[in-house]
Amino acid sequence: MTASVPYDPDAFDDLLPPRARFAVRREPGPPRLNICLPHLHREHLFGGMASALALAAHLAPRYAAVRCLVLTPLPEASGRIDCGAALLRRPGEVVETVSLHDGAEIVFHPADVLLCPNWRTVLVWERAAALFAAAGMPPIPFYYFILDWEPGFYPMGLKHLAAEGTYRHGEYCQAVFHSRELYRFFAARNYAFDNPVVVRPSLDPLLRAVLGGLGGAIPARQGERINVLVYGRPGHHRNCFPALMAVIAAYAEAYGESQGRDVAFVSAGTPHEDVDFGHGTVLTSLGTLTMADYAAALLQSHVGMALMASPHPSYPPLEMACFGLETLTNAYPPAKDLSREHPRIRNIDPTDPKGAAEMLAQAIEAARARAGRETPIVFPKSVSPLDWSANFHRAGLPVLGGGEAAP
Repeated sequence: MTASVPYDPDAFDDLLPPRARFAVRREPGPPRLNICLPHLHREHLFGGMASALALAAHLAPRYAAVRCLVLTPLPEASGRIDCGAALLRRPGEVVETVSLHDGAEIVFHPADVLLCPNWRTVLVWERAAALFAAAGMPPIPFYYFILDWEPGFYPMGLKHLAAEGTYRHGEYCQAVFHSRELYRFFAARNYAFDNPVVVRPSLDPLLRAVLGGLGGAIPARQGERINVLVYGRPGHHRNCFPALMAVIAAYAEAYGESQGRDVAFVSAGTPHEDVDFGHGTVLTSLGTLTMADYAAALLQSHVGMALMASPHPSYPPLEMACFGLETLTNAYPPAKDLSREHPRIRNIDPTDPKGAAEMLAQAIEAARARAGRETPIVFPKSVSPLDWSANFHRAGLPVLGGGEAAP
């Protein structure tokens, strides 16, 4: 027999910080919105995090009090998102911000409402609901802002099951779906939510402002050299970076000798080494761009490539199409097919590099043919030209708990 070791519960349950402690009290306080966030790092304020804060800012004025609960340790103040400013609270008002890592007891009362923008934050609601049930009280309600099908982020195992398990609370939550495509996917899988709300996502405010200042058309792009912008995130499996590399390699082999000097490939997303495919084709990594630099890159590019192995459409292909790029992305049947809603979006098969390389060559030629001419700004149907608050209003998002309805 081998020597035994003491049981370590953290080896099983690492889904929430081990020091997180929760309690409930019977006496209600003023209606309070508890915004559960994965982090408060300002440098990662984009995509899903920006969307979550947009919903939080829309809801916060409806509640007498607001509290931010953060799953990860709080960063230094210089790099931390200012919750009060982000939530548009009254000047000078302090928004209580608590990290679950701090070990302080987090107390809920019957007038609390939670906002949960990913599956791990729903685990906070599950802990609170269990405590309310043990005290003989009904669970508090929560908003579930569903930004993607998160069980797909994990191989079959505990986290996959735990993520999917958060979709079983339909009677207690107000589901808010981040896109029509995502809602179609969930409906096809028969997840049960009472009165779900579907919103169209908004572009980042800076990108929307840039487009709004162009007078309805993207300025003419030069045609001597075609710039291909690649959404490159090697560390994120759902963005299929190896497939993008294989497509460029196939393109370089088939077309590089004739077009290599006339086509430039750049990657934006996360930093990686530059990649030389031979035949005059090099992918240059720009790393993580500021939103202003990203807008400039979109205006200077002719073709865009962005993959997402998910029913969620993701922002990059929508942004690329809005900025007039010939855009290559992938479908996710039966829920997602962006090529049906915009004339410059093409679907490629990430598992067929040679076929995708032919599509890339077609996109490059289409961009070359349009060079020197303005491009009318056309928003894909999956993204809204309005801001987030207007989209939430249009979707008819109800206010839970004791919050005040929007005027």
